Amino acid sequence: MVRSTDVDHLLSPQDTVKALFSDPAFNKAHRLGAVNSINWARILAQITYYFHSFLALPKGTTPSYVVPTGNFGDILAGYYAKRLGLPMGKLVVATNENDILARFWKTGVYEKSAPGQQVEVKETLSPAMDIMVSSNFERLLWYLAYEAGGSKSEAEASKTLKGWMDSLKADGRVDVGQDVLALARRDFLAERVSDGSTSQTIQQYYGASPSYVADPHTAVGLNITQTLLPTLYVGLSPLLARTSLGADLLLPAAAPTTTSS
Repeated sequence: MVRSTDVDHLLSPQDTVKALFSDPAFNKAHRLGAVNSINWARILAQITYYFHSFLALPKGTTPSYVVPTGNFGDILAGYYAKRLGLPMGKLVVATNENDILARFWKTGVYEKSAPGQQVEVKETLSPAMDIMVSSNFERLLWYLAYEAGGSKSEAEASKTLKGWMDSLKADGRVDVGQDVLALARRDFLAERVSDGSTSQTIQQYYGASPSYVADPHTAVGLNITQTLLPTLYVGLSPLLARTSLGADLLLPAAAPTTTSS
C-alpha cells in the first residue's frame, strides 16, 4: 500500500524524514527506507553518470559539469567521481531563486535566508530544486571539515560538522570560515538563475535550430553554462550540462550567451 502525506509548506519534509531515521526505535519498528538521495545507494548509482559521460568524450579532454541542484545529490556524486580519479575541471552548482548554496560559495556563510529576507522556500518554475537545506551538502561539509583539520581525525570532522549544523538549526546560519570556503571553491563554483531567466532560456532553445525543449530544471543549468562558457571552456575542455532527462548536453564554445540574475 502506498500512502501520501501532505506536509505544511513551512516545514521541511526532509527534516522530518531525517528525524525519523535518527530515531533507532521508530526506524527498527517500521523498517524505514528512502528512495531519494538521502539513501547512499542513490549517490552510488549517480557516480557512474560521470564516468559514462567522460568515456563518451574524445580522449584527452577534461570536462567541467554544470548540475541543476536541489538536494545536492547528483553533484555530490560528481565530487566522489573526481575523488575516485576521474579527470574533471569544475563542478558548477546551478540553483534557482532558492539560492542558499550560491550564497554559501560567495561568502562562506551557510544561512537559510539572505539578510533582511524571511526564511521561506520560494515557489519557482523548477520545483524539484525548491529546497532550503540540502541533505547531501552535509556530506560535502564533512569532507571539508576533515581536510581543513589536516585529515587527522574523522571524529573531529564529525564534531565540527555537528557544531555547524547545530548552529544552522538554532541560528539559521553558520560561518564555516575562509579556509573551508577556499577548499570548497577548489572543486566547485555556484550560480543562481531567476525564473525570468529560466523562461528566457527555455524560449531560446525552443526557437533554435535544431529546436530543443528544455524543462525548467535543465534550463537553469543551460543558462549558467552559457554564462560561464568564457571562463570554463579552455582549449578542448568541453562543458557538459547534466539534464533532468538523464542526458548530457555538450555545448560548443560558440553557444549564445545569456545573463543569469
